[in-house]
Amino acid sequence: MRRFGRLAALLFALAGLLSGAPSSQGGSDDVRMKYLWSQIRDRLQQQNDIWFDVGDFPRCIQTLRLMVVVYPGDYQNATNLGWLLESIEEDDEALSVYIRYRNQNPEDPDGAWPEANFYFQKKAFAKIPSLLESAIKRRPAPHPNTFRTLAHAYERLGLLKDSKRVWEALLALTPNDGAAKRNLERVNSKISGGGSPPPARTRG
Repeated sequence: MRRFGRLAALLFALAGLLSGAPSSQGGSDDVRMKYLWSQIRDRLQQQNDIWFDVGDFPRCIQTLRLMVVVYPGDYQNATNLGWLLESIEEDDEALSVYIRYRNQNPEDPDGAWPEANFYFQKKAFAKIPSLLESAIKRRPAPHPNTFRTLAHAYERLGLLKDSKRVWEALLALTPNDGAAKRNLERVNSKISGGGSPPPARTRG
């Protein structure tokens, strides 16, 4: 409680008041409490949007630190917190947020991408395949960014056949992805020894 100060005290006081309120919807206590907690989450998110718009990033971070504990399965909270922490160069804490989210949400097909993207931005490409290879085989498939990050990482590592394989896997799912087609053409050109074609106008 000391870490979050008055914000945490307010949140839990509100939760206590709501839990004692009469139900207007009927149903079980468990269903009612889930609904009430979702209302608290929505209200905190609305308040954070206001703080973000006025540039009160420290308060946004404080709120999100609490929310990722209370709502460990909320992808948006985790990624928002990580992004804000990275923006103020608190990289160690940002990475810990991404790792915790991945570990707490093993069923989320996108759960490993924030951590992998962090490594990509730091040019730690060798750490990415072990995180994302299993993700691209999942169904439902993860967001295309998972494929893109993995394919680009393999290319940076010089593993061109693996990069080709991942681009082809993405195109099997999204055959009209023009950026993926151009990236695959570039990788195929490198494999054949033709070097890289002119850079694409848009990034994939």
